[in-house]
Amino acid sequence: MDGTPHGHLVRIVEYTVTIKTADGRTRTEPFRLVTTLLDHEQAPAAEIAAVYHERWEIENGYGELKTRLRGAAFILRSKLPELVCQELFALLAVYQALCTLKCEAALAVGIDPDRVSFTVTVRVARDHALSASAEPAQARRNAVRDILDDLLPRRRDRQCERVKKPAKNTFPTKKRDTAQPPPRPATRSNS
Repeated sequence: MDGTPHGHLVRIVEYTVTIKTADGRTRTEPFRLVTTLLDHEQAPAAEIAAVYHERWEIENGYGELKTRLRGAAFILRSKLPELVCQELFALLAVYQALCTLKCEAALAVGIDPDRVSFTVTVRVARDHALSASAEPAQARRNAVRDILDDLLPRRRDRQCERVKKPAKNTFPTKKRDTAQPPPRPATRSNS
């Protein structure tokens, strides 16, 4: 061994978050993040902390892609691997176009894109694609306007304290008497 530690080199970012509770009080909670982004100039701690709180957006993206875009009854029709890939790339291209439209709508009025419903964006895009009577630039402006007519409410701040939840054991437990040792298995002698 050469004396160097094995494993991954990580950086720990510590910060606090101030939360306003439902009753109007405020409290601060400490956070500690572990990251493999080691260069503090390329990835400042404040930026890492801000991005961390957007971490669940990827889960929302998967949900949008898997259920709200393709629908519950969607089945890939291709039988060959290359064509399955082609279908998936097409689905991803449409998803990206819809996300771009969603962000364009949010940018137009200066709000967080989280306030724009993906489901509404899909519906509006379908409606405008079916009735493409206007020139493309005007159709896009109309779509943005229709998307903004149905915004989601601002997300509530988290109000529950971050605490470790007790384990839920759903199996009945039998309290064992620790004073007596467990029974020994019978042994056979060869005499």
